[in-house]
Amino acid sequence: MSTVRTALVRARGLAAGVGFGRSVSDSDFWTGQTQTALRCLLHAAALDSRRAVDLYRWSLNPVLAEDAVAILSRDRTAASGWADALDAAIHSDPRTRDSIWLGVRQSLAALADPDVLRAVDPAPRESFDPAAFLRESGTLYLLAAAVTSASCAPLVAAFVEDITETARALAARAPGARLDPPLLLALDEIANLTPLPSLPQLMAEGGGTGITTLAVLQSLAQARSRWGEHAADAIWDAATVKIVLGGLAKYRDLDDVARLLGEIDELTETRSRSREGERSSSTSVRLVPVMPASVLRTLPFGTGVLLLRQSRPIVVDLCAWPDRRDARALLAGQKAVEASTALAAHVPELGARR
Repeated sequence: MSTVRTALVRARGLAAGVGFGRSVSDSDFWTGQTQTALRCLLHAAALDSRRAVDLYRWSLNPVLAEDAVAILSRDRTAASGWADALDAAIHSDPRTRDSIWLGVRQSLAALADPDVLRAVDPAPRESFDPAAFLRESGTLYLLAAAVTSASCAPLVAAFVEDITETARALAARAPGARLDPPLLLALDEIANLTPLPSLPQLMAEGGGTGITTLAVLQSLAQARSRWGEHAADAIWDAATVKIVLGGLAKYRDLDDVARLLGEIDELTETRSRSREGERSSSTSVRLVPVMPASVLRTLPFGTGVLLLRQSRPIVVDLCAWPDRRDARALLAGQKAVEASTALAAHVPELGARR
């Protein structure tokens, strides 16, 4: 992608990863303002071959970001109007400026960690090419501990957004408008890691372009908290295959799933006795849920309900990975990844290159 396009995509991920808009009023406005400042800073850093430490320094104080304005103003290849946009943010009303820079500072807060800064600051002639990675069917593991995931969420979101946007661009130019080889995004606990801004669109459109998205969430309530009401509904509705496990506690979500499973006819027999001692009975039909909310909540461990397009719901037994036929290969792969991770932790330069 071009420098401008890359800056736009990464800024969107950085701003969304902060979750800046969820705690203030006019969230769309403040998120947009933060995103504008970030794209300008990223663009300036790329044009002048600046390092990650320079980007971090600009994020600390809007006064220091005047350096980025100067770069955008003097470079003829800079995007038109971006210098003015950054200058306007820096010299806006103090309260507005401080709110914008709060988002910028939080977006790049992970760079305060020397290990993170080293990892995103490659050596000369060293870079990650998303297009080459996709063409070569590369595999990328993004691992984050609960303690560090909050600060690293913006960087992770920006990185994944860059890869997915590159995949879309490659798919658009490919025969049949499908990515070949295809891309699988296995996003386990993605809501805990980062609120990926493009997830609703990926769920809705990605499959048709060769991008398969597997999103694992603890609950729909968690999705609403991270993406908002409408986006969470879009993610759920766009999933062509839905697997619901037991343990859901929110009645609203349980009731919604129970309604999706449908209803069946249940025969109800009513018996009565008159004053004269005559007995009578009648039979009626009533609709009852296929699986009530209480049953959904208490599904046994290792059991799930599968919803596939227009097919009837299916109760499935899930196979734990140690019981799979390829369990030995999976275990060997796990040990290899753990060994590589441990080695990278002891050799910082190796971790940065990986």
